[in-house]
Amino acid sequence: MSNDRDEYIEGLKKTLIPLLFGVLAGVICFSIYTSQPLIAINDSSVAAYLDNGVIPANLSTTLEANGITIDNATVTRIESHKWVINNEYVIRSNSSILEVYRSPVSEDWLLIALILILIQKFVYPFMHIEIKKTVDWVTIAFITAFFWFITFTLLLAFLF
Repeated sequence: MSNDRDEYIEGLKKTLIPLLFGVLAGVICFSIYTSQPLIAINDSSVAAYLDNGVIPANLSTTLEANGITIDNATVTRIESHKWVINNEYVIRSNSSILEVYRSPVSEDWLLIALILILIQKFVYPFMHIEIKKTVDWVTIAFITAFFWFITFTLLLAFLF
């Protein structure tokens, strides 16, 4: 009976550790994405223009000064105080400050999840858990990647 309990605990660890690593990967990706907006503009009058689907001249000038060119721009209001320009840039308003972010489309986000999958190769021996079967590693990789995706997506949904 003790052997069954030990197998259960080991299986639980093999499930919860990749889950936690996946959540950690999602939080890391989100914190990297939101740590620095491309531009922060201190102008509350821009929001009224964006609500009407127009990019005001001062915003356009600021964007171009920071290397962001917007030709034939279409502004779409997502919700109150959130807009998307050409499906490339997201603008979010916090009181009187507008923050401009790139759309979160990148291949680099999955790289962080893959690195955390590889780190687990060193965590399991430290915790005295043996993983011999390939199917165990596939399952660990799947659980980590799945929870990375879920966490990152949910955090982005709250931001945007």
